[in-house]
Amino acid sequence: MHRIILNIGPFTLYSYGLCVALGFLISTIFILRDAAKSDLKQSDVVDCLIMVLISGLIGGRLLYVFLNAEYYAQFPLRILMFYEGGLAFQGALAAAVISGVVFTRIKKLSFRKIADLIVPYIALGQAIGRIGCFLNGCCYGKIVEHGFAVTFPGEAVTRMPVQIYSSLFLFVFFLILMKIRKKHFFDGCVFASYLMIYGVFRFFMDLLRGDELSVFYCLKLSQFIGVVTFLCGLLIFFVFKKKKVKS
Repeated sequence: MHRIILNIGPFTLYSYGLCVALGFLISTIFILRDAAKSDLKQSDVVDCLIMVLISGLIGGRLLYVFLNAEYYAQFPLRILMFYEGGLAFQGALAAAVISGVVFTRIKKLSFRKIADLIVPYIALGQAIGRIGCFLNGCCYGKIVEHGFAVTFPGEAVTRMPVQIYSSLFLFVFFLILMKIRKKHFFDGCVFASYLMIYGVFRFFMDLLRGDELSVFYCLKLSQFIGVVTFLCGLLIFFVFKKKKVKS
């Protein structure tokens, strides 16, 4: 675990914040490159990305604070210190989608086209961000005694490196989404596919995590959100597909 990359006087560079920033920067570069090849204006895409980034950070932080309410009730000022770690992606995704829908309606743009452009690179950014989770020691896995495992500083137990597993899957997921986008079955197909596949992925991956409390039998809140994400993606898939048939 390397929580702090650099510390010079009052300036501290955290590995988590660095990886999240790198993920967004790299994804943005590729998104703008692809936007230049499409019929979308780069300026509109940039504005949308800024809106999605801000809302995503707020939504992700709010859900993380909610999941760790007891801790932040004791240290409320740490709510603002998101650069140290602590973004729940499902909250970020929900806020980003809502803001994206609102933005495209105001600008009279196609949400489906912009979503299909962006979502593969969201998976890429997530893959890079999960590396930051591993370096930060958050989002850790269950305790195991055998197999591929890691020991974080301050612990005497070995854990599943689920952050690395997640990162590897998300890199592959990115390639799958790019392949789907290249086929261009219909506008919104990539976005719907992202929601369905990611929802299933989170449901099963979270079975291996050891940092979240169960809220109903053996299931966690994030798994319930994963089910809802999948169902929303499934509904969106058929709605958008039907629109193509009608057109």
